[in-house]
Amino acid sequence: MGQRADPDWDEIFMQAALQPDMWLGALDALASQTGSGHGQLIGVGGAREIPFNIVTNFSTDLIDHFAVSGWGAETHNFRVAASNRHIERGFYDPILFEEHYDQVIPQLASSDYLDWCEEIGIPFGCQTNLVIDNFGIVGLATLRDRKDGRTTAAQRKIFASGAKAARRAVRLQEKLEGEQAKLLAGAFDAIQVSAFIIDVRGQLLAHSIGADAMLAAGDVRVAGQSIDAPGAPFTLRQTVQALTADGGLDHMRTQIITAENRPPLMIEGFRLPEREWSLGKLPHAILIANGPRRDRAGVTQYLSAIYRLSPAEADIAVRLFEGKPRARIAAERGVTAETLRGQIKQIYLKCGVDSEAALMRLLAPILS
Repeated sequence: MGQRADPDWDEIFMQAALQPDMWLGALDALASQTGSGHGQLIGVGGAREIPFNIVTNFSTDLIDHFAVSGWGAETHNFRVAASNRHIERGFYDPILFEEHYDQVIPQLASSDYLDWCEEIGIPFGCQTNLVIDNFGIVGLATLRDRKDGRTTAAQRKIFASGAKAARRAVRLQEKLEGEQAKLLAGAFDAIQVSAFIIDVRGQLLAHSIGADAMLAAGDVRVAGQSIDAPGAPFTLRQTVQALTADGGLDHMRTQIITAENRPPLMIEGFRLPEREWSLGKLPHAILIANGPRRDRAGVTQYLSAIYRLSPAEADIAVRLFEGKPRARIAAERGVTAETLRGQIKQIYLKCGVDSEAALMRLLAPILS
């Protein structure tokens, strides 16, 4: 029999970077090839205030239990402790495994995390850091039970090969997530709308050319990476906080006070449809300083910029908001009823709603 071909890790992980819902499959492939029960991608620390923790063949209850137990600290977590010891010595991305865990376990302040790992069957494995920057750490790991045993040199070699490709994939996905904010800003420039794009932490990712004038005039100021301005009934910072808070609002409206006795500006904030997970650099909300012209072309371009609707989908959304029956919309657009149903389904998906009533509520601040 011929030798089994090694997986093409570049292809496996690059597909995950382009389609993040494929990360679980990529991690599962790495776990399988190394004889491990679980693959893990985790983001922690630094400015990464919204961490992610993706583990294959693992219940969300266990992941939530880890988070609320506070076991991410090196005083309790032997995996974190082993990583930090190497980072302190200038070794940022070695392959760490059971031998390194054995060295730090006696120094832990508590055995709670160690006991939990034994209980749920993940005392062994190997790990490496894929990214260390001012945004935090992204780590890759395989997790194993005692039946799997300790990792072998051959398994760690496979893991290292996969990690090399995963590192490139994470960097690519971060780049793609960051570019989305710039693309959005460009879309608003095209329709002459002043816009600020913020991330899930409320920090400024990008802004349109029109927003430059507001910054230059001092109407809006940037403090660190956050924007603020006095306003009523809310300051700009309070508006951002309402859009980014867990369970926060989908839409906010406030008036900011301008300098030099110029008329006040109305600011509207829109929370974008949420993704299942990201590396933390996706646009989360948009703040608009001057809304679209009420003509059909301006509004449809505006909807395309905010919700990434196609021109056809944006036009259909406007017609639905105007109260036109679906049969009439289909006839006016020259499509079948089935095609229209499919297009409306895509509108719901992109806008993060599940009914026409919810879509109307979403569109009301824009089109009323």
